[in-house]
Amino acid sequence: MLGRTRVAAWVVLGLFAATLGACSGTSLEGFAFGKPPPSPPAPNPNIYPTHYREQVAAFMRHYLSNPRKVKDAYISEPAMKPIGGTPHYVSCVRYNPQDLANQYEGQKIRQATFLSGEIIQFMEPEGDNCNGAVYQRFPAVESMVP
Repeated sequence: MLGRTRVAAWVVLGLFAATLGACSGTSLEGFAFGKPPPSPPAPNPNIYPTHYREQVAAFMRHYLSNPRKVKDAYISEPAMKPIGGTPHYVSCVRYNPQDLANQYEGQKIRQATFLSGEIIQFMEPEGDNCNGAVYQRFPAVESMVP
């Protein structure tokens, strides 16, 4: 009788293990020892940054030394521009920040570069990327709270 109980326990344990294994959802298709994992897809520079204003404002909140004191802030809509020979969406930002001594520094222009719809750089304009940009008021930067 004890032998039957052991056999039944092993059968139940085996069925339980098989059930758990089936629920894992992991496919071993394409698996091979020593084979490197597939590389992720390359980022697409052609995805339009739909939330560019929010992204730039959030970035500037951390970028500026005195984010509470910004005036005359403007931003352009993203446009495809060549960055290192590859087209990326670029938005130009014009603003007048205050330094830590509460002195306005003067008008600054920066370009926000996007890849796959996300901001990846905020820097001085590359070449003539911001020449001729059509700016719109950017009150989100003028009323920032760190």
